[in-house]
Amino acid sequence: MGPQQDRASGLVDDASDEVVEPSEDERAAWERVRRSARGMRHHEAKSAWDSAREAAEDGSRTGRDAAIAQAEADEWERITEALFDHAGAYDSADDPFVQGELEGRAHHAPPPPGRR
Repeated sequence: MGPQQDRASGLVDDASDEVVEPSEDERAAWERVRRSARGMRHHEAKSAWDSAREAAEDGSRTGRDAAIAQAEADEWERITEALFDHAGAYDSADDPFVQGELEGRAHHAPPPPGRR
């Protein structure tokens, strides 16, 4: 995601450009999408993204449910774009964004007990 997408997704606060950590609900939504996307090719991910986008835009969800639906649609979009010029199927183990996210979270994790 670029800075504009980060702002649109709520990951960056427009007023201060401060990075806002995604909620646990958003992280869980991303994980569900990644599990569903495993093995999909671009056209399959595109179809899932279309469905997720419709669900996020239908207006029947509010609050937490709307945020989760939007997080799912955003992740389907990211995966679809990643597969655009990729001949293979999706696997989060091969997704540089996911691997970077895991590495970043590992660096921010508290040290194990007894280590400083």
